[in-house]
Amino acid sequence: MRFAPAALLLAVTTPALAHDHARPDHLNVPFSAPANYLEHAKLFQERVTRVGETPVWQLEFPGMNIVVVEGTDGLIILDTGMNKDIANAALAKIRAEISTKPIKAIVYTHHHPDHVNGASVFVDPADVKSGKVPVYAAANFLKELSDEGIATLPIVATRAAYMFGFSLKGEEAANYHVGCCGPLGKAGKNESGYIPPTQFVDMDGARDVEIAGVKMHLFHTGGEAASHIAIWLPEHKTLVSGDEIQGPTFPNLHSMRGTKMRDANRWITGLRRMQRYDSAYMVPMHGPVVTGAPQIKSLLARYEDAIQYTHDQTIRLINKGVTVAELPDAIGPLPDYLRSEPYTTEYYGTVADAARSYYVGYVSWFSGDATDLAPTPRAERAKREVALMGGRARVLAAATKAFKAGDAQWAAELTTLLIAIDHQDMDARQLKAAAFRKLGYATYNANRRGFYLMGAMELDGAINSKGLTARYMNPDNIKKMPIALMLESVRYRVDPKLGGAGDDRVALVVPGEADAWLVELRNSTLKSSPGAAGTAPSVTLDRSALGDLVAGAATVEDLAAKGAIKGDGIATLARIFGALDLSATPIDLVVR
Repeated sequence: MRFAPAALLLAVTTPALAHDHARPDHLNVPFSAPANYLEHAKLFQERVTRVGETPVWQLEFPGMNIVVVEGTDGLIILDTGMNKDIANAALAKIRAEISTKPIKAIVYTHHHPDHVNGASVFVDPADVKSGKVPVYAAANFLKELSDEGIATLPIVATRAAYMFGFSLKGEEAANYHVGCCGPLGKAGKNESGYIPPTQFVDMDGARDVEIAGVKMHLFHTGGEAASHIAIWLPEHKTLVSGDEIQGPTFPNLHSMRGTKMRDANRWITGLRRMQRYDSAYMVPMHGPVVTGAPQIKSLLARYEDAIQYTHDQTIRLINKGVTVAELPDAIGPLPDYLRSEPYTTEYYGTVADAARSYYVGYVSWFSGDATDLAPTPRAERAKREVALMGGRARVLAAATKAFKAGDAQWAAELTTLLIAIDHQDMDARQLKAAAFRKLGYATYNANRRGFYLMGAMELDGAINSKGLTARYMNPDNIKKMPIALMLESVRYRVDPKLGGAGDDRVALVVPGEADAWLVELRNSTLKSSPGAAGTAPSVTLDRSALGDLVAGAATVEDLAAKGAIKGDGIATLARIFGALDLSATPIDLVVR
């Protein structure tokens, strides 16, 4: 492994700063947006829709839907929204427009936050814990929530903020919507009301349940999310497709905000299964209700074919030696015979982005050319390439010429070299920002539009990194997590320079928990498990104190001094948490 010289490391790690640096007139890019992108936004409305004459209602909100099924003596809630603000608004509409009956059950279609974080508004967590109110989900729900919602949360929250345009202002914000889901609305407090599920549907299996007189067939699909289930209501000929139909758009077969590779084969199988039902209505969790058996079957078949085409053609090309960098050009756009506005138009996912994900998922990041195994460090390579091109002035002039000639991509690539050498090269940053705006304004793909326009803001020094990830990372929500997820979240924070080869074990006793939790830091790896504490020293602390520790809001010593932590394991716990890197580090995606 190679290491950059100290001077280059300094350049790489210097934070981006805003400058009073006048922008030349030719870099002021007038706002624009494709007409079909603006028209597409009209598909998303905040409204309550009764599904035909059935006792099923779809509640559409900015960015997500909630579905209500009315039974003889109660209601069933299918998905619960992004946070308690959304859930409270939904509950008010339910009580005013649908029913005052008690809520008897919740079903999570999958583990993504916009589907699970409003649950405690609808039901009392104590009723869930006692078994009075069941919460249904896939058998792998908790694992997937941990893998995608906990392990990589800091980077995913940052990338999501870019992809969803969280900091956009003015016309850029007013005319931005997420391709699957519409405008996201204001952030609010983003307070979580998540309640863990208590009843499960087996992987690749199904489960028939009857609640409040409503018969439901819950079946695992596992496409858009590995934990995904769909719901068939046979008495009402209604299919709740969740996110397997990911709104009125070509789907995100891979999400650039950061997810594991999505299983195309399971997604295809799930869509085929949905086509077996004689559905009069299909209710997605993003976008409007689809009505009519012929229309539903046609949509499901076209969606299936678009996904399979993208997946299978990518595999065909990989097997011919096409590399990850070459795949987008090799596979090209979706052919006309698979295009169907809006459901296979690339408002959200793209064929090219999915193809890249499949390459990494099936083969590796490695192209096969051993040159890639130990590359010259990024900043050093940029320095050498710029020198070969004749120096900074010539590269900047070439980038400016390309931009004026309409080649914004080449301008962005050239200025990237200059920024890698000097993060404070504001001439290069402003030119790259203008190139990003040109590219962003031209695309109707919301994900790319978000990354371009947020990237331009970063280059201009106009992003407030402190508030950037608030929609995903409210620290108060940590205290509401199950203990297992709290401890899982810090597993990835061990700094080996601090942890070293030590071996420390401590038992955590949290009032209200059935078992103590054994926490062990060994060889800079953190492990936790309920029970089996053995002879390890122990501490007693409540959920709030543990939440403060996990969030980095307090130290063991501080909490012990206040009496919030007691026991003979305080020193051991202090050593363990002293080895964790809990600092919140702003992440620059572009100025690097």
